[in-house]
Amino acid sequence: MDNMKDNFDLHSWNQKRYLEEGLNDRISKINIIYTEQGKLYNVKVEDANGERIGKLHVDDTNDLLKMLGIEGEIPFRIDYGDEKELDNIVKQLQDKGIDAEWNDYMDVS
Repeated sequence: MDNMKDNFDLHSWNQKRYLEEGLNDRISKINIIYTEQGKLYNVKVEDANGERIGKLHVDDTNDLLKMLGIEGEIPFRIDYGDEKELDNIVKQLQDKGIDAEWNDYMDVS
């Protein structure tokens, strides 16, 4: 049983599942939201009708970015220089026709 778990590739499984469901064709908007303190709050993924497809955290978001052919990964916590990486990821998503943005406006207090 452990051998099966060790050999299981979650990324490949999710990629196959999402591609079969045509998820990347349905994605219209990705909003990456950080708290004012710089910690990832969530990532909202919506279709063209504004319906939420998913509310993702860092690992799932980075898996989705890989599936979409996006270079780079979002950080769990924004550090010096991460704004440039996030801007680059958003630009790549926009180049694929996805309305994307990131911001650090969420006040969780």
